[in-house]
Amino acid sequence: MKRVAEILKWFFLLGYFPVMISFVSVAERSAILSDVRVHVVDSMEVSFIKGEEIRANLLDNYPSLLGYEISNLNLYQLEQFVKEHSAIMECNIYDSPEGIINIIVEQHKPVVRIFDKNRSFYLNRSGEEIPVSDAFTARVLVVNGAIPNDLDQLKRVVDIIAADSFWYSQIEQIYINDDNQYLLVPRVGDHHILLGEAVDVDIKLRNLKAVYREGLSPQEWNEFKVIDLRYRNQVLCSRDRDINF
Repeated sequence: MKRVAEILKWFFLLGYFPVMISFVSVAERSAILSDVRVHVVDSMEVSFIKGEEIRANLLDNYPSLLGYEISNLNLYQLEQFVKEHSAIMECNIYDSPEGIINIIVEQHKPVVRIFDKNRSFYLNRSGEEIPVSDAFTARVLVVNGAIPNDLDQLKRVVDIIAADSFWYSQIEQIYINDDNQYLLVPRVGDHHILLGEAVDVDIKLRNLKAVYREGLSPQEWNEFKVIDLRYRNQVLCSRDRDINF
């Protein structure tokens, strides 16, 4: 009798689990979207856009989204819509059996802000343009002056500076004159750096870094007004700021 009871117990258990799994699967497929949650993973670094704004934009464009059956949602289409915002670099959307979709967003990271005659904008490390925001101002390298129409040369200079943690923390401004000559303004030291034409920039900065670290003491940085890198393999220091540039 006990053996029969044991067999019946396993019979019911083996029948129970497939039914429950099937029930859960059907429930997941037929789940109705009840909420949209947005997480901006780098909001502590940059704040071009907030999660509430992303959520509102999505629901404005898809007014019937809430209450929609999750299994019929085109998550790829929703991701592409979110990524249309110029501040957003990456977006991934995941659904859940609770009837919620989670939107994970990463923003573009600006490395420089360019002030042109008629407009201002940011660039990221890839050289992609990011519009300025009324809600957030990034503390990054600034470029002004005679901004060329072709930004390729400027992008190369910025990329060299941004790739070196020493220079990216030291240089706060780039000025370009009408002859396409570059002047750098450092954070530390009361001097300007005449870079000249944007050629051999990595070599020029390498030579200057050697002077900073081996040739000049921090006290001497304030004694010179101009450090001239325009001549090949030379670092010329002057106490006179009235050098033709």
